[in-house]
Amino acid sequence: MLVSIDIACRTLAYYDVANLAQKIKVLGFYSYGYNDNTCPPTTVTAALNVITAPKTIVVTPVSAHWRFEETNRKSIEWMKKRIN
Repeated sequence: MLVSIDIACRTLAYYDVANLAQKIKVLGFYSYGYNDNTCPPTTVTAALNVITAPKTIVVTPVSAHWRFEETNRKSIEWMKKRIN
């Protein structure tokens, strides 16, 4: 059965990222800013709160939907520690 694009888009409004985040079982590095209009910080915080896997969280209060170079370096260092 094919579903119309309109119905699919309306249905997506019912999906909350926090419900999907509960399924994450691997360690992760997460960063977000308080000025993000694409991924609101309240939604990101709710999702991170339900992830029970080990996690590193970096909050950059003044950033929006982008990261500072310093946060990029932190994420690279985080990855390097896990592959050595």
